[in-house]
Amino acid sequence: MKTGSDPRQAGAAALPETGCAEHAPAAPLRARPILAAWGAQALYLGPSFGLTPHRNAVAVLAFALDDTLHLAVDARQPAGGIVRCRSALIEPASLHALHAAGDCAFLYLDAASPAWRTWRARCRHAMAGAGLELDDEAHWLDALAQLRRQPGTAAAQAVLVRSRGRAAGQASRIDARLAPLLDALLQAPGDESGIAPWAARAGLSVSRFQHLFKAQTEVPFRRFRLWARMRQVVQAVAAGQSMTQAALDAGFASSAHLSTAFRDMFGLSLSQLIGSRPQLILIDGAAVQAA
Repeated sequence: MKTGSDPRQAGAAALPETGCAEHAPAAPLRARPILAAWGAQALYLGPSFGLTPHRNAVAVLAFALDDTLHLAVDARQPAGGIVRCRSALIEPASLHALHAAGDCAFLYLDAASPAWRTWRARCRHAMAGAGLELDDEAHWLDALAQLRRQPGTAAAQAVLVRSRGRAAGQASRIDARLAPLLDALLQAPGDESGIAPWAARAGLSVSRFQHLFKAQTEVPFRRFRLWARMRQVVQAVAAGQSMTQAALDAGFASSAHLSTAFRDMFGLSLSQLIGSRPQLILIDGAAVQAA
C-alpha cells in the first residue's frame, strides 16, 4: 500500500484523479437505481443523493461511475479535508461525507469476512478511516458499468464474486462463538432480546461478549443489529411492503425511529431511496459460493 503524504493536508488538489477516464462511460438516460442483496452484503448503484455525514456499520467500497468521488474523511470539517478519487474503501464506523456527479456504487461488505481488509490493503493511498484508489479500479468500474447497462442477477453476481477477491480462499476470522450469532442476527434482526441472552448463547459474560464482538466486527453489537434491521427494511419496502410495517417487523419502535436511524447510518432518508424506485435483485448465496 502506498501511503505517501497525507492527502488531507492539501484539500481537493491532494490526489490526482485515477486516470481511468476511459472507464467512465457517458451517463445514460436516468434509469432506476439498483439494490442487490446477498447474505450479509448489499450493493447500491445509482445517484449519490448528496449524502449528509454518516457512519456505516460495515466497511463500504465506494465508486464514482461517471465523475469523481468528493470524499470528506473528517465530516465535521468537510471543507478542509476533501479528497477526489474514483474509488475508496471506507472503514466501519468511520464518519464521512461524499458526493459525486452522476452515478455511484456503494458495496457494503460482510463484517464477518476478511475481504474488507484485503481491499483496504490494495488501495494506493492510506488515510485515517479510508483507503483511496483500488489497484484494480478499472476492472471494478467495468463490472459496475456492465451492471448499469444490463441490470440483472448475472451482472450483479459478477460484482459480488469480485468483492470476495483474494479473501475468497481465506478462512473467516470470526470467532467460532460469534459466527452463528451473526448469522442469526441477519436472519432474524427483529429479535428484541437484550444483549444478555446473546452473550449467554456465546457462553460469555456480557462485558466479554461486547468486547469480543467489537474486536471481531469493528462495530458494537447494537450497531451491527441495527445494520441487520436496515437491510431487512430496505428489502421489504423495495419489494412493496409499507414502511411502517417493515419497520415494526424489523424491530423498530416506529417508522419515525427507523427514519432517524437510517439517515444517521446512510446519510439520506429511506423515503428518498424508495422514492427513486430502485430495482431489487436478490442473489442466491450458494450460487455465489460456487462461482
